[in-house]
Amino acid sequence: MEVHHHTHAEGKKWTHYLFEFLMLFLAVFAGFLAENQREHFVENKRERTYIRSIAEDLQQDISQLDSILRTRKRLDKIMDSLLYLMNYEDPKQHGNEIYFYTRQIPRTFRFNTNDRTISQLKNAGNWRLIHNQKVSEGLANYDILGHSLTQYIEQREESLVLILYQSIDKMFDNRVFEKMIEGLNFKKPVDNPQLMSYNRSDINEFCNRVHFRKNSNLYFIVVAEKLFNEANKTLALIEGEYHLK
Repeated sequence: MEVHHHTHAEGKKWTHYLFEFLMLFLAVFAGFLAENQREHFVENKRERTYIRSIAEDLQQDISQLDSILRTRKRLDKIMDSLLYLMNYEDPKQHGNEIYFYTRQIPRTFRFNTNDRTISQLKNAGNWRLIHNQKVSEGLANYDILGHSLTQYIEQREESLVLILYQSIDKMFDNRVFEKMIEGLNFKKPVDNPQLMSYNRSDINEFCNRVHFRKNSNLYFIVVAEKLFNEANKTLALIEGEYHLK
């Protein structure tokens, strides 16, 4: 009678299982690192795309502010001259200048910040992509200052212009204004047109409204110069930190 002996495979050592665990762990960890590196690369690429777009927006703001500031400063001198003629000269002798200056001062020359990229970042919840803390803070400060200037024009300055129109309607002949139109600009009259009223109370009311209009324009100039400097500083910071040049 034959006797069958069953052979048993020799059990694996614990070191073998440890080795398999380590290999699996390393494979998973390597995959994690690769995915993390890929996401980091993608985010860096998106960040630079946003930064380049923001730099373009700032350059447009700087150009716009420079033009508006020059126009606003010229407007300030015009209002100075108008107040001088109305208060210290005989208005009847300066109809050409008074009509010409008055027709220009209601214009507000609004500033609209180019915030398309910053708005995109905020609305899409992607502000975190701006990893540079100094740049992030600089952009946030600039954004707040820019919108405060826009709101000031809408809420304060334009209301002062509407009040000024009330005096203009009372004192100025619309037919003269109509003859002054030259395309989108105005030409100075040459026949010394007269006001509808030379009543001292009416003149005083008009000058008071010009005064407040002048102050609002001056406020805009002060804040816009600060914004202009902030835009240049932020743009220089971005170009330096991200080596855009």
